[in-house]
Parts: sequence; C-alpha cells; structure tokens
Amino acid sequence: MAGIRAVFFLIGAAMAVFTPFIAVLLSSRGFSPAAIGVVTAAASLAFTIAIPAWSHLADVTLGRRRALVVAGIGSAACVLAAGLPLPAVLLGACFVGFSAFESSWGPLSDALAVNAVRHQARAYGRIRLLSSLGFALTTAAAGFLYDRTGYGPAYVLFFVLALVLAAAAVFAPDIARADLGAIARQAGEAEGRPARGGSFGLALRVQPRLAGVLVAILPAHVGIMAGFTYLPLRIVDLGGQPSDVALSAAVSGFAEIPPMLLAGAIMARVGLRGLFALSTAVYGACFVAWVVADAPAVIIVSRVATGLAYGGMWLASVLTMTVLLPPRLQATGQGLYQVTAFGLAAILANLLGGVVYGSVGPGALFGGAAALAVVSSGAALAWLPRRGETPVDAEPAFEAPLPLAPTTTG
Repeated sequence: MAGIRAVFFLIGAAMAVFTPFIAVLLSSRGFSPAAIGVVTAAASLAFTIAIPAWSHLADVTLGRRRALVVAGIGSAACVLAAGLPLPAVLLGACFVGFSAFESSWGPLSDALAVNAVRHQARAYGRIRLLSSLGFALTTAAAGFLYDRTGYGPAYVLFFVLALVLAAAAVFAPDIARADLGAIARQAGEAEGRPARGGSFGLALRVQPRLAGVLVAILPAHVGIMAGFTYLPLRIVDLGGQPSDVALSAAVSGFAEIPPMLLAGAIMARVGLRGLFALSTAVYGACFVAWVVADAPAVIIVSRVATGLAYGGMWLASVLTMTVLLPPRLQATGQGLYQVTAFGLAAILANLLGGVVYGSVGPGALFGGAAALAVVSSGAALAWLPRRGETPVDAEPAFEAPLPLAPTTTG
C-alpha cells in the first residue's frame, strides 16, 4: 500500500505546481482569453479521446500499474518541452500532449486504490486525501515561489515530480488484467460482442445505468471546469498575485480532506446519490458568490466550501463505479467518470467559457455554472446508487490476482 499512497501524494504535488497556473502561464506567454479557451479546449479533447485508450490498455493490455508508469513519463516530457521558447502553435501542442498523458492519472490511480482496499467507502477516502494534501501543501509553496521567480520553474518542478510519480507507480499493487470475453459471457452477452468499443463499450452495455450516472455528472462539471480555467484570471483581474491564485487552490485542496476522512459516516447517512446531490448544490451556491465577488479575498474564502463540495462529488463518483462495475473494469469505470467530468465537460467549458468570459463577463459565466449545478443535483437523485445498494458480482470465477511484487506482469 505504500506504493499507492506515494502515487496519490505525488499526483497532488505534481498537479499543484502546474495545473492551477495553466491559464496564467498561457496568458504570460501572449495568449488572449479566447486563445486560452482554444488551447484548453483542444487539451480537453485530447483528454477525452485518450481516456478510453488508457482505460482499455490498463484493464486489458498493460495492466494499471504499467500504464501509469508510461503516462507519468509522457506527461513529464510534454511539460518540460512546454517550458522551451517555442512558437505559439508548438507551445499549445505541448499542453495538448500533456493533457493526453495526464488524463490517465486519475482513473488508473483510483482503479489501483479501490481494488487494493476492502472497505472502499472508508479506506478509499483515506488514500485519496493524500492527493488533496499533496496538492494543497505544494500549490501554496509554489505560489509564493512564483511571486519571486515568475512562472518559469513550474515546468521543471512538474517534470521532476512526474518522473518520481512514474517510479512510485512501479511499486503499486495491481490485480490481473480483465478478460472482456469472460465478463461479457458472465453478463449474458453473445460471444465476440465485447470487441465493439473495447472496455468502454462493454461497460456501458453490461451496466445500462452508467449512462444516467454520466448525465448527472456532466452539467456541474462544465461549471467546475470553467471555474478551474477562468477563476485564476478573475483573481488576477481583481488585483491578485500568483500567491493569491495558489492560495485559492490550496484552500480548496485542504478543504477536500474532511469529506475524505468522514466518507464512511457520511455515506452511511445519505448514500452516494445524496452525497453527490448535496455537494453539487453547495458548489452551485459558490458559483453564485463568484458572480458578485469584488476582491480576491472573497473568492479565496469561498474556496473552503468548493473544496468540501468537490471532495464529496469526487468520492460519490468514484465509489459509484465500484458499485456498478466489477473490479477488473475499474480503470474503465473511473475512465468513464473522468472522460465525462474532465474531458467532455472541459471541452464545453473552455470553448464556451472563453467567449462568455471575454465578451459578456465573469458574472454570466459563473451564473450559468450555477444553473448547471442545479441540473446535476436533480439528476443525481434519480440515477446514482441508493443508500445500501449492493455492488455487482466480484467475479469469483476469474483467475486469482497476480502477486504484488513489481516484477510481475500485472
């Protein structure tokens, strides 16, 4: 388990030194808000296309551990290249490449974690909080560093941390890879059918409820991704410094920790659908607060509530996949969540958000995000698992898990 814990902490730390600053990094290198929207939308498209491939590779071909090693190295290379004095087109391509590799970090690490613990509702949150802790601690330090140095060190810091992440992933425990034909037969599907759509297609066919779950996840995350991209610009527009951007992200990261610690108790009371619906409603209220915010301090204070809400939404989404899908399709299930929440949602948020922010203003952007949060909250009450719902069969007929030593082929 030490390998998994290291992976989660390093994911948070690596993301902290780079991702909260993407919009201002691009802005500092001459990109307008609309151009930032184009680059981030292209990166989101790459994220969306890459996740199904990573999920299939992880669950069926390479194993989750090896796939994460490859993704860590690829992300490091793209970000290091982005730090070079490149033309705008090549610089944008580096950000897109980073997104394609980094897209796998969340689903693969979550799949490794939920398959490695017994009491998922309680134990997963205690592992996941390490990402929030790593993010919060590192982003705060990075912001104060960038106040003094500018944003240049972000590229090198990410490169180093991503390589260390890849090394840590070698020691993470993993289970055997999935046999899609066996899963299909177990679900009553005809021979040969699983080839269509790979593991993503199979998961959606054998678990029809997934479609409704993804519909519930999408709208709120369009608003969240718009805030992730454009809230740093809003803070700077209101007179904030790099340390204010970093503090905003750090406060949110720290606030994600209590829901992770209390996950078991919270879900025993309200269930997964209640947790997601309540968390989404809280995030919607914060969007409304950003409409009227007139100082960076107001936004930073509100990030306590967004951190609590985001932690609840993440837990409910990840654990929903453990209820609806078997263990050997967990990289696929987590990929479906991430491609919806951070792929499709980000494409919509960045394409439309840049235009709205630049032409109508931040009030319209965050007001629209609040409305979308209401839609997600209602849909969650209809589609996410009810309290006490029994998970799907844990595949007793499949081969035993591989040994956990890093030299195995899992």
